[in-house]
Amino acid sequence: MAALLGGGDAARPLEMLEQRELIVRGRGESLAGETEYTFRHALIREAAYGMLTERDRELGHWLAGEWLEHAGEGDAALLAEHFERGGDPRRAAAWYQRAAEQALLGNDLVAALDLAERGVRCGAAGELLGALRLVQAEAHAWRGEFARGEQRGVEAAEHLRRGSAGWFRAVKQAAVAAGKLGNYDRVARWAGAASREPPAEGAAGARLVCIAECASFVAFGGDYAATNALLGELDGAAEEPGAPDPEVLARVYHTRAVQLLASGRLDAFLEIMVASLEAFERAGDRRNACVARSNLGFFHAELGDFERAERALRAAMDEAQRMGLHDPAMLALANLGHVLACRGELAEAERALRQALEEEERQGDPRAVGTTRTYLAEAHLLAGDLEQAEREARTAAAALDAVPPLRAAALAVLAEALLGLGRAGEALAAAGEAMSMLESLGTVEEGESLVRLAHAESLAANGDVAGARAAISAARDRLLARAATVGDPALRELFLARRENARTLALAERWSGA
Repeated sequence: MAALLGGGDAARPLEMLEQRELIVRGRGESLAGETEYTFRHALIREAAYGMLTERDRELGHWLAGEWLEHAGEGDAALLAEHFERGGDPRRAAAWYQRAAEQALLGNDLVAALDLAERGVRCGAAGELLGALRLVQAEAHAWRGEFARGEQRGVEAAEHLRRGSAGWFRAVKQAAVAAGKLGNYDRVARWAGAASREPPAEGAAGARLVCIAECASFVAFGGDYAATNALLGELDGAAEEPGAPDPEVLARVYHTRAVQLLASGRLDAFLEIMVASLEAFERAGDRRNACVARSNLGFFHAELGDFERAERALRAAMDEAQRMGLHDPAMLALANLGHVLACRGELAEAERALRQALEEEERQGDPRAVGTTRTYLAEAHLLAGDLEQAEREARTAAAALDAVPPLRAAALAVLAEALLGLGRAGEALAAAGEAMSMLESLGTVEEGESLVRLAHAESLAANGDVAGARAAISAARDRLLARAATVGDPALRELFLARRENARTLALAERWSGA
């Protein structure tokens, strides 16, 4: 108040206003030991504000912003608004950037987007504009708005200094969004740029996180050689002297887990994914911790522990919805639908999968769309609706055309449906394509047992008895090798009891004695 009066004594005017019940004293002390007053009613505030000339209002806001800034006000949005209304757009933009980051850290994604855009409208340029676009890129990605997220990530990288921590974070966001849209070639280009760029001072951790995230999406596209090359840059990150950055550890662990799952090392995957979750929690990263919990739910389903998987996925989905994370929420819902189908709750499974599919199609994520349609095809297969299973599996395979590690599973489900419909020749073509993908890649992300089983059954249905026996024998051996990596006997039993695994073992025993 004194600042607004040009340094004069404000005590007497405030006392008079309080006595006339126009303002009221706050319950405690505000900034710098000052007593806080508020208008008794919003109408009084608006009337007083309306009595000021436009120039006085502008000056008042600027002076208020100045005083609050020097007093240590922590509400960046409040400061930004005062400076914007006070005719100081440069300072307003800087405070809007801080306010947007505060909102992002608080998981208020809508506010983060709005505050960042207000900073842009204040004329932000250069590094400041890059920082604002970076906030928007991350918020859009968590909301499942991948096309806009990629655009903002690219813009951020263009304005931020190459090699800086901000630049690596922008590259990561652009790569993540591109990967979600199925554009793995763009992910590879960003990965190469990050790998070649030496980190500026203080940016080494951001570079490692960026490379780790890129490596995960390169693996999702099926380029395991490039993935391994990127992973080589992460070697030793967890063993650096001192206390390693938990965010870096979490990302490195997560990427290693993707590699371990693809290689069939089930026990090691579980151990490192738990370590990733714990590191995200230590870093205070609630959003990525939520994703890690969802991934654990998926893995429990892979092990056949459907009860634990359902609990984990429901918890992750609820948490994601509370934070407004549309993409993780739908991924958890899709996996939950798959678990429900495996547990025989087919009607509820279809409802969950249809709901997830609608949102994933809106987001434009072909990987998620194709996987969810594969799960739908499996649910219809279990329900005995072979025609619908065929339709969904064909649509899934088309959606996953650029994602070989997941397309193989869709083709395997298609082969199973075609076998049930008595179309053995078509089934063998689909199963053979799936098996060729598995052999060329060396591994697939999901559905390996089903791919091998469908191929063996299709060979048998087409009269190739010797080929079928050899295929089912190889399938059994590979299945038992994977099961041997599960140290817990109870979990190993659940894994072998999964429908496709149990059938593989039963057919191997039956055909070996035929």
